[in-house]
Amino acid sequence: MKTLLTISLCSVSLLAIAQDKGINPERLMSKDANKDGKLSKEELGDKFWQRAAGQDANGDGVLDPTEIAAMQGKKGRKGEDQTRPGGSNAAFQVREFKGTNGQTLRYSLFVPAQKTDAPLPLVLCLHGSGGNTAAANVLAAPEMQAKHPCIVIAPACDGKSTRWVEGGFRIKDKEVRAVMPELMEMLDAVMDEFKADPARIYLTGQSLGGVGSWGLIANHPGKFAAAVPVCGFWDPAEAAKMNGVAIWAFHGADDPTVPVSGSRDMIAALKKAAVTPEPKYTEFPGVGHGSWVQTYETAELWEWLFAQRKAKP
Repeated sequence: MKTLLTISLCSVSLLAIAQDKGINPERLMSKDANKDGKLSKEELGDKFWQRAAGQDANGDGVLDPTEIAAMQGKKGRKGEDQTRPGGSNAAFQVREFKGTNGQTLRYSLFVPAQKTDAPLPLVLCLHGSGGNTAAANVLAAPEMQAKHPCIVIAPACDGKSTRWVEGGFRIKDKEVRAVMPELMEMLDAVMDEFKADPARIYLTGQSLGGVGSWGLIANHPGKFAAAVPVCGFWDPAEAAKMNGVAIWAFHGADDPTVPVSGSRDMIAALKKAAVTPEPKYTEFPGVGHGSWVQTYETAELWEWLFAQRKAKP
């Protein structure tokens, strides 16, 4: 009886999730192959998992009924948006930061519970237009923290009235505002509060966040030791500004949303500008816009990222 009740409650939860996410309910619920009221990474597959993994609080690759139920309902009592910034899971704190420009930035923050003697690296993860960043939850997962303990920040911008970065050729509507000023102030505040290692500040972002990643290292190259822009683009004329930042860009060859030329052109421009370190680039044949799935499953990426250190001036 208890098992049947659990499955029933889970089915209701899945239906609500599907409706809220714009996913076909029957298709999503059919993924529960063994009818145990849980959804595993294998059952969901990469496409659905990237949407749902934000609630995998313990990083075990399975969504239990409690984690699934947590995905229901994004509106507060007065209708305000209660979405966790960056699609972060329950292992993250949700915070707000008010910049000197008077603007408030919401962000999710993960700080390892176990104390370390050495300062921790910090990874800033920028979400795409859908509001989620796959990187944040990957980095906060127990198995990743065991290998690479780090502080993780996943801030939020709405992707409509705000963007991550400035750029006249990108933000043509004067009513669209870049959150870069308060974003960088928030980053400094978190670094100071938790004594993050200033030589190991890393940046990654997908889609809209990939654009943001390029833009941040163009505007603040001295802040970041390394950047991983995923399916993004930027102005190749600004490549020389990125000197000193270790860069590994990723893109799907068949991306219909952000043409693969966005990354190809930037890598070509970086090499022409002879920036150091020499940039790395990985292109996934036959992959469309969701190339962050393959990117963040690349084990070599994380080994490379955490090996990067900012040279002393």
